[in-house]
Amino acid sequence: MKIKNSTLDLVALSSSLICAIHCASIPIMLSSTTFGSIHFLANPFIERTFIGLGFVFVLASLWPSYQKIHRKLKPLKIAVMGFIFIGLGRLHFTESWEIGNTIMGTLLVSLAHYYNWKLLGCRVHHKH
Repeated sequence: MKIKNSTLDLVALSSSLICAIHCASIPIMLSSTTFGSIHFLANPFIERTFIGLGFVFVLASLWPSYQKIHRKLKPLKIAVMGFIFIGLGRLHFTESWEIGNTIMGTLLVSLAHYYNWKLLGCRVHHKH
């Protein structure tokens, strides 16, 4: 069964937003003694997994949409900017540097999926 690109964009958009919330809330939660036991969420393996999944979603959703449907580069450019910010966040200059860049990056990736989803929706309406 093949997943429609618009559905994949919604899944990717949701996962990117969850990632942004995760990146924003983990430092706050870890500083609280009640949530001190959830330190495993700050594990670099989990972070790399989220970043990898985000990249897979971009490749599986934005690229085919660009090639086969709307031929607009804007969603891909926004996603690339997002991954640049995420990469900058991995430089670990300071904790706020990491958090700020990662949140900005995940929000840009979310925006790319949203914009792609809107382009797909407009394309469907123009066909009818």
